[in-house]
Amino acid sequence: MKCTMQNAQTLLLETVEGLLEENEVEKALDTLLELDRQTEAGIRQDVILASGSFREAAKQYQRQLISFEEYARFSARTRYALSELMKEVPRKVVLNARVRSLSSYQFDVPDNARLEKILGPTSHLLRINWLEKALAASKAVCRVICSDGTLGTGFLTKEGYIFTNNHVISSPEVAKTARVEFNYELGLDGNAKSRTSYELDHIDFLSSPQNDLDFTRVKVLNRVDAPLSQWGYVEFDPEAIPSVGEAVTIVQHPKGEDKQIALNANDVVGQLNQHLFYMTDTELGSSGSPVFNKDWKAVAIHHAGKTKEEDGLVINAKGERRGANRGVLFRDIFLFIAGEKAVSKVGGSTGQESFAIKDPLAKSSEPPPTQAGASKAQHPQAAIPKFVVIYDVNDAVQCQMLNRHLNVLKIIKKIRVYNVYDALPGEDLVARATSELADADYILALVTANLFNSEWFGMVSSSIDEGRRIIPIRIEKADFEGTGLEKLKSLPSMGKAVSDFANADSAYADIVGELKKLLPK
Repeated sequence: MKCTMQNAQTLLLETVEGLLEENEVEKALDTLLELDRQTEAGIRQDVILASGSFREAAKQYQRQLISFEEYARFSARTRYALSELMKEVPRKVVLNARVRSLSSYQFDVPDNARLEKILGPTSHLLRINWLEKALAASKAVCRVICSDGTLGTGFLTKEGYIFTNNHVISSPEVAKTARVEFNYELGLDGNAKSRTSYELDHIDFLSSPQNDLDFTRVKVLNRVDAPLSQWGYVEFDPEAIPSVGEAVTIVQHPKGEDKQIALNANDVVGQLNQHLFYMTDTELGSSGSPVFNKDWKAVAIHHAGKTKEEDGLVINAKGERRGANRGVLFRDIFLFIAGEKAVSKVGGSTGQESFAIKDPLAKSSEPPPTQAGASKAQHPQAAIPKFVVIYDVNDAVQCQMLNRHLNVLKIIKKIRVYNVYDALPGEDLVARATSELADADYILALVTANLFNSEWFGMVSSSIDEGRRIIPIRIEKADFEGTGLEKLKSLPSMGKAVSDFANADSAYADIVGELKKLLPK
């Protein structure tokens, strides 16, 4: 009988696992409730809580109160929660069985019994105010957006500067057209909060190239209507370098998405010269994030990483190599800024400054260091194809999905993208869009009945008359005979519309796959 129960339990768990892999969340929830009924695992309350959150999100999505992207996040979180819950089922079944078998006995537990244990060499208990400090520090973390499509992360200092990587903002010229966004995150209800954008003062610019300390510090232009002080600032403790085995935490905008935090498997694994190595998760777009110690003081700025499959990184003086992420220590950055290292100033009469560390072992015949902005000449912005996306405001969800699929191409600087509703607060939308169209390589028109009834269709028609390269993106089946669009090759491929696909993500994957064929190798 016991063997039969175990087999049934295993079968149900495998069924749930298969359903989660197929994204059949509702069926997985029902199956887990049946599993709890049969095994008395004691997970019913957890399943009901997960079910309530997911089904409410599904209901909001059906009513078009939230975007597909937000609904997908709810779905992913629910799948993860259920996966973690499933790991506990076998243990809970055994423990609950033991409790039931002891129910007929009465015994006293001595008052001095030590039932509480620290499991492992160190305690992971934290005071609850650690979370309050985390939220305060995270407010000062922002998303960095460059005009060439580069996305990164930055953070605000007490003096009103932001720090990010040199490979995110490489020169004063790049800083001049970049902007930073604060509060790009989700609220308790799962909806996006209102963001606030700021421009940068490219005159007040300091940097070290990527192959040295890979940092940029640039002043943020304050706004009377949205003072920087509301975001607080990151505190530093450059000498409090975490030891191997200690945890570091990174608040970031991975892939340029809403603000996220890495809390698990955060151990420091090494330190070598100006670099700190850790296992904390990051992704493209996390470059420039603050690396916090346990007291929420920034000790490094994240800038790179390699997996074991990529041959990893050398993490200590012994030459040990392993897959890890890497940050540059503020101990060395602040020494550099203070001029306590030998530096060579390379700047013009404008007051814009960039610095490079002198190598004391370098041969005298080596050419002098170049300006950080010189990398722009090697990779001119004009060489990166620019796409302008024209759409009606009622199709914003579709534009968000397209941009999500284009994000990786933007991060790796294969494309630049401007959406016609991306104007800064107070800017004229049409005037800004007209300006952006002037140097666009391609125009993506999201074709729906909404577009034909909006002010943007006139801009599309003018672009057709001018012979511009326009790519219609068919969102739904819409008759555009006589508009000029019918003469152009549209996407998705095979003359389909996004609405023809069972899964919208598949449609946008098809679109991006076709757009990649237009990009330079």
